[in-house]
Amino acid sequence: MPVIVYDVPNWALGMGLVLTWVLLGLGAQAVLPRRWREHATEADRNVALASLGVIATINSLLLAFSAVSVWDSFSAAEQAVSREATAMAQLGRSLAVYGTPESTLARERLRGYGRSVIGKEWAAMQHEQPSQQTQDAFDDVYRSLGALRPASAAETVLVEQMWSQVNDLLMQRRARLEASDGKVPTTLWVVVLVSSLLTLAPVAVLPVTACSRGAIVVLAIALGLVFHFVAAMDRPFLGAERVTSDPIENALANMQRWDARSLPVAAR
Repeated sequence: MPVIVYDVPNWALGMGLVLTWVLLGLGAQAVLPRRWREHATEADRNVALASLGVIATINSLLLAFSAVSVWDSFSAAEQAVSREATAMAQLGRSLAVYGTPESTLARERLRGYGRSVIGKEWAAMQHEQPSQQTQDAFDDVYRSLGALRPASAAETVLVEQMWSQVNDLLMQRRARLEASDGKVPTTLWVVVLVSSLLTLAPVAVLPVTACSRGAIVVLAIALGLVFHFVAAMDRPFLGAERVTSDPIENALANMQRWDARSLPVAAR
């Protein structure tokens, strides 16, 4: 879906999609020449209903595939952000425990990376663009870890653990960036759209009655609701249902709380 769609409130997007499908369904029935329906035999109507069953089944499978696809992408993005925040919190605590000027610098750079993710990279991801400043901030964390020189066996073990944590942070960062590019391919959107329109076509040939119009409206509402779900979840970091940066913000807040509780100990 175009990025501009996600500036619309979620309820308005849903109502708009449902209304669009209802208008398409009723419009197709109104546009179809009346003489075609009048000359249609019972056998013709049976063929139309049979065709509706086949097309609806195929379209249901396509819509289900699209819904599962966008939900998997959304879940992957959510998990990547949560795991990145966890890796950041673990590394921050390890650096705080290490307690040298070099580790303090590395921890500040880690904090700077987290702020850059929230303040710069998050907005860039929403437009599928990279943030070089955030990448540079992450590289600075690596350089700071490279400056650590353990003086004891315990510090050596802790440094090895920190390297494992920063590598995990790198892996989760890449997973988040990959998830930001996840969306339904244009080809699939076109196929599902055409298939859904074909689903309404057999109903339009039925006689214009309250029952046939009701069937078109119900079918159109169902299509509109599914399209709303797929559209709302299509881009994990956009829209009302987007993945937020709350886990990373919480990780930074926990680092700040750790520092605040450590001040009295340092003073003594």
